[in-house]
Amino acid sequence: MPIISNLEFYVRAAIAIICVFLVCVTLHEFGHFYVAKKSGIAVPVFSIGFGPKLVKWNRGGTEYSIRLLPLGGFVQMAGEAPQETWFPIGQRVAYELDDELRIIRLGDPKDLKQGYVGTVRRVDLTDAMEMAIDTAQGVRTFQVKPYARVMLNKRSSIPLVERHEQMLGKPLWKRAAVILAGPVMNFLLAGVLFSIVNVCIGIATTTIGQVEPGTPAQAAGLRAGDQIVEVNHHSIHSWDDVASSIQSSYAADRGKLKPLELVVSRAGQPETVQVTPKVENGGAIIGIESAVTHNPLRAVPAGFVQMVRDTGLTVQAYGQLISHHQFSALSGPVGIADVITQQAKVGFWNVVMIAGVLSLNLGLFNLIPIPALDGGRLLFMIIELVRGRKVDPQKEGFVHFVGFAILMLFAVAITYRDVTHLF
Repeated sequence: MPIISNLEFYVRAAIAIICVFLVCVTLHEFGHFYVAKKSGIAVPVFSIGFGPKLVKWNRGGTEYSIRLLPLGGFVQMAGEAPQETWFPIGQRVAYELDDELRIIRLGDPKDLKQGYVGTVRRVDLTDAMEMAIDTAQGVRTFQVKPYARVMLNKRSSIPLVERHEQMLGKPLWKRAAVILAGPVMNFLLAGVLFSIVNVCIGIATTTIGQVEPGTPAQAAGLRAGDQIVEVNHHSIHSWDDVASSIQSSYAADRGKLKPLELVVSRAGQPETVQVTPKVENGGAIIGIESAVTHNPLRAVPAGFVQMVRDTGLTVQAYGQLISHHQFSALSGPVGIADVITQQAKVGFWNVVMIAGVLSLNLGLFNLIPIPALDGGRLLFMIIELVRGRKVDPQKEGFVHFVGFAILMLFAVAITYRDVTHLF
């Protein structure tokens, strides 16, 4: 039935959209998480998905959770921003003490009803790990016990850690490695996905797999099994080289159909063949198809070569987008979901390929030096390297906050445009 058939397709498309976003975003965050852990930075939270928690467990000082909305994930690292920002001067705060009168739990009075309540007067949670609180007995200074819990709400909390476990307390190179790890993971994922597609559907080789009847190739005597070595004295290393050599020769001659000189290896012996292309659909063809190989020793390196090549092409596209103000070419989550839906109509491997493309673009986009993105954080690290000292963390945090707000407004505008185009 058409209704059931359409319903099945949209269910498959929805699953494809969820899987693509989930894998690309979660692995990006896993890159940050893994390098942070290896660098000795406390990571209180690693989540798959957003929204309410469905399942959670604790291991190695990290709360892992699976959440309701499976469209990505996030990681929370200690000391990305100063821990003091949780407790602005003048804020009312509830706190609990241990037997040594050290703070072991902090939070909003409504979330920590059994605690003492006071007003924050001074706070240092980076070096001294202490707070001065205006209590009923006057202003008192309390030590904050390492791993004291900050209550985010009645059920969730994160730890306060000492400087050596904070992001801000690590050397510049370690902080840069943590930030770069997310985009690097996206590039690796793209290369892996491209490689998987290559192994499963095969990659074109420089060997002719089929000669179409009635074409210039057949007339010139080319055969299936011939390996193309040269075209017009230019060495051939891939099937793309064959296609581009035919097209570029045709374009260089301003549409004139001049013979091409092909050197092929036939039964291990070189043969020179003259073939004159014909015009079809506005381009030059000679009527051959490539033989494909599924050999991982060739398919996997080709996947990573494709990743590098597509990275270069994407950087060029970003440059043209900025220089020619082609911002209408940008797509938000809705536009990306539509692309995934269209590829789901074609087949599973097209979805895997688009996941690789999306992962690559996510990695590159995050490297743009815009506040709130990984590239923006790296920019502040470069400034720190040049100045010889850190930018005030609170000022940097404010810049990232403003950048994030602008990005959200931009995302809303693009999403609105994508929705209006679709409907």
